[in-house]
Amino acid sequence: MKLHKWICFIVLAVAIFVGCTEDVDTSARYVFRERTIASYLEDHEQFSEYVRLLKEQKVSDVSETSVYQLMTAYGYYTCFAPTNDAIQKYLDSLVIKGIIPEADWNSFPDERTLDSIRSVLVLNSILDGTKQEKTYITPEFPKTNEEFDINTMADRKISVTYDKKDLDSCSIDGICPVSKKNRDIEAINGFIHEVGYVINPSNETLGSTLHKFTIDPESNLSIMAKLVEACGLVDSLSKVKDERYEQLYKTGAFPSFAWQLRGWEIPAPEHRKYGYTLFAETDDFWEAELSKDREDITLSDIANWAENKGYYPDAINDDNYVEESNLLNQFTTYHLLPQRIPVDKLALHYNERGYNYKNKNQAPVIPVWAHYVTMGKRRLLRIWESAESGGPYLNRFPKLNNGRQEDYHEKECSEENRGVEIKTDESSGIIKLINAVIYPIHAPLAYTDRVRSELAKQRLRYDAWELQPEAMNNDMRLVSKTDAIWYFSSDPDKQYFQNVTVNSKRTNFMLLSGRDQSWPNYQGDELLAEGVYDITITLPPVPMTGVYEIRMGVSTYSGTRGICQVYWGSRKDQLVPQGIPVNMQLGGNSENNMLGWEKDTEDDDYNAEVDKKMRNNGFMKGPKYIVASAGGTETNRMNAGATRRIVVRETMSPDVVYYMRFKTVQPDFTQKQLFVDYLEWCPKEVFDNPEFPEDIW
Repeated sequence: MKLHKWICFIVLAVAIFVGCTEDVDTSARYVFRERTIASYLEDHEQFSEYVRLLKEQKVSDVSETSVYQLMTAYGYYTCFAPTNDAIQKYLDSLVIKGIIPEADWNSFPDERTLDSIRSVLVLNSILDGTKQEKTYITPEFPKTNEEFDINTMADRKISVTYDKKDLDSCSIDGICPVSKKNRDIEAINGFIHEVGYVINPSNETLGSTLHKFTIDPESNLSIMAKLVEACGLVDSLSKVKDERYEQLYKTGAFPSFAWQLRGWEIPAPEHRKYGYTLFAETDDFWEAELSKDREDITLSDIANWAENKGYYPDAINDDNYVEESNLLNQFTTYHLLPQRIPVDKLALHYNERGYNYKNKNQAPVIPVWAHYVTMGKRRLLRIWESAESGGPYLNRFPKLNNGRQEDYHEKECSEENRGVEIKTDESSGIIKLINAVIYPIHAPLAYTDRVRSELAKQRLRYDAWELQPEAMNNDMRLVSKTDAIWYFSSDPDKQYFQNVTVNSKRTNFMLLSGRDQSWPNYQGDELLAEGVYDITITLPPVPMTGVYEIRMGVSTYSGTRGICQVYWGSRKDQLVPQGIPVNMQLGGNSENNMLGWEKDTEDDDYNAEVDKKMRNNGFMKGPKYIVASAGGTETNRMNAGATRRIVVRETMSPDVVYYMRFKTVQPDFTQKQLFVDYLEWCPKEVFDNPEFPEDIW
């Protein structure tokens, strides 16, 4: 629900508060005579303790403004207000944990501990949607186990769980019940929901959690914890933020970029967070599989089991578990991704044909997928969801209705290609941590010859930002905010992405989200660079050795698209140019139609001939899979301005790291853009198959 922007008849800037010397931007924040969040809480005795804490807690370390003052000001806040009883229960829990001797605010051993606890309580109780102008009423809460788009004021993620027997009952983070009586209370600056406990997201990391689980059989994940620890990964999995980046940001080392084309000031990301996802077979699974009690199962038991299954035949089955060549290491690291993927982003639904993201209860239609590069030895892990799958799966390979006149739904899926189900309901046991999410699974996950063979038969389509784990870890993938955009430094010592190297300091490198813009972009976003741009991307591995074609998805809508030379190879410093430069202004709607693009007719044989002519020119129509706008019907295949460029056709090996470089050939035209929407890897078996030609999806 959108709040009305009330016309202010008494305008009082926040800065006039007594004793206020904060540095918070108050230019758009005003106090109104109507009821604010602060005034509502002040008028209700059950929130008196919470109000006191709001007045004591500062907005940040560099501000003298209290959170209470913020709640009197204009903004978009969602406040989960704990009652006095809820706060008392929280204090009781601190006694049980041994943090304080008595359940009283005067019993804290030192001021530092008191400040920390108060900060946790207050800053995690409020979602600050001012930048996105977004608040939440209960009908707009996320689904079970999904996280709110907006972080708490403590920059933490919180999620919602619903009572299976009473869907009108919900809790925040599973333990903080939202009152059914006192919720959706509208104030001039947001909404208030009374909660029966304090929101206190875990500060545990994946590393620290797994370390504890190694001696906790009741966790039901003790065996996976032992595997991860044996592989020497605990320290790596304990990282939360790039502290060097944090310090540089605070000192102003990342100024915003004045984008002349749009007249915008584009900010650099405030953080560079690390993240991880672990898919973990449960102890229950291992007990059933090995017919042994979980406390008696050894590392050798798992390694010998994997060897007997025929997993990783080229690996070495010894006790040197930290080595990438080790069997147990390869088995374990295939369960780990270097990005924190929340429940709602396991499958990124946005503009696949037939789907309307504006419909909150829209069910999946045609399949959605992603192919992630695992930790350890570089391998591909597929996440898949469709109407027929009934939820997300790992390494699912169904047959599809992919004919020109078909609907691209699953036709059938054999048991051996069914994949591993990722349960996400209230009984799934998902563990959400500050830097990770753990998904318990109940079937074995491995990069088998079958998985590799199936992947090698697939056209692998990657959103340009799917290749960058930092984009997922820092809330840049499929954001809910319209016109979300970030700018990344081209300074060699301050670069943001591990898989992108900016080779020229004169490169203006950006990520744009096209949400609600009706752009024909796959998943809405795009990679964009201007200036004398020159960037190199580390590419994901191919599943098996063979000839692959790499295509580049381009939209020619902007007159500022440029011309770049594409380079490719395995020697990052000696990449080879691929064909003639790519003209990103050239589309099916260009003058003289040099591509040979024609709109589809009712004659599929004729349409196939048009496709062949375009391929001979190094082009392809856009996929039938993508539509420009939510719920739209015009696909990219019907869109003359959304085409694919065939830029590489080479033999590739899964054990070799390849790179792709994009360099402008127009150094005197600094507003000409590099635009990359998505990249496709297509094996020869698909693009050059006389019996079953490549589908148009």
